[in-house]
Amino acid sequence: MIVYSIAKGAKEKLNTKKTILYYFSQAGAFSVIATCFFIPFSTAFTALFSILAVLFWMLSGKFMELPEILRNSPVSLVAFLLFLLFVTGLVYSPADLADGLSNLKKYRELIFFPIVISLLRGKPWARTSAEYSFIAGCIVLMIVSFGMSLSLITSHRFGDSLVYHITHSFFMSVLIFWSAHRAAESKQDRYFWLFIGTVALANLTFLAPGRIGMVVLLCLAVLYTIQRFSFKMQLIGFMLLTALSTTLYLSSDNVSSRLDEAIDEVRTYEQGSSRTSMGMRLDWYTDCLVLLKEKPIFGHGTGGFEVAHDKLIEGTTIKRTGNPHNEYLFIAVQLGVAGLFLFLLLLATMLFSSLKLPKPNRWLLQGVVVSMIIGCTLNSFLYDSQQGHYFVFISCIFLAASQKNSLKREM
Repeated sequence: MIVYSIAKGAKEKLNTKKTILYYFSQAGAFSVIATCFFIPFSTAFTALFSILAVLFWMLSGKFMELPEILRNSPVSLVAFLLFLLFVTGLVYSPADLADGLSNLKKYRELIFFPIVISLLRGKPWARTSAEYSFIAGCIVLMIVSFGMSLSLITSHRFGDSLVYHITHSFFMSVLIFWSAHRAAESKQDRYFWLFIGTVALANLTFLAPGRIGMVVLLCLAVLYTIQRFSFKMQLIGFMLLTALSTTLYLSSDNVSSRLDEAIDEVRTYEQGSSRTSMGMRLDWYTDCLVLLKEKPIFGHGTGGFEVAHDKLIEGTTIKRTGNPHNEYLFIAVQLGVAGLFLFLLLLATMLFSSLKLPKPNRWLLQGVVVSMIIGCTLNSFLYDSQQGHYFVFISCIFLAASQKNSLKREM
């Protein structure tokens, strides 16, 4: 009887422990869902819920799955190696440790790959909820923008948006791409998605001044045409896309003025003397190539860009910056060719992983990667909080679906 009582008590404690771990795991999944909702319009809440996701990941014991996920998820492994290289870059960086750590913090999203995959795998309900939570966040951003433009909502310091115009236009382009795919997939909700996509297009072309969103949308539209149609239909699609782009250019002062301005800034560029958006970027890109030549293999170290750049432009009229607005060059200057290779490998691995997914998840993941590839050419999107979290969390929604759950039951 004594032995039986001890065994029964041990079993009850084990069941209680499993129940507690189960609820922590569920809380982690809900934290991921909440993070996805706030990504488009709130850095504070994005940071809060992403930290909670890590906390619940630890409390649920899922951190024990880290070796398994790194072994089975090439994307997580490459991202983890890139983050470790950033950590190593602190050792030889000329920047103060505090500045180096601050820079490292900007790339913390890289370690979320295995964490989010661990929390979402085996939970199809959580993956679906996270996807639609993100789309809901984009829609909220869009509605608030229209409300501000109509003076129904007090304007924010960013104008007719809760976020910087580059970020706003980027998420509008993503929302349009997403809506187009969902409209094609769902007969029941087709008109709803067509409406959302059309309104988002109006917001991007007539309200949002961010040029990067316009460029990203054009690239995503080309990608959508390739994904959805046969070769013959693609030719027709490209002609229609050209006609639509021309119509928007001619009908929207927002589109035509911003694109004309960019072309004029490049055309009139003079090294060291241009104070335009594109002019300063071209200065910084040229400087990055010089800095990369100085230390090509492992770069100037994490956070070392600003120190090295300040030294390079000393005595010139080139404007100081802590960010060259190009993720590829930014990483290359800090971590050299080694870091740039890992970042490019990460993007390539994600595209390769997408081929293993069923449609339309395959196409949506490809959209995430392509939007980041384009965005990183004119901005440091992995370094930026909202785009960085978008890149990782939304990708993991689809990557987690291809990962087998280590537990026997769905959680």
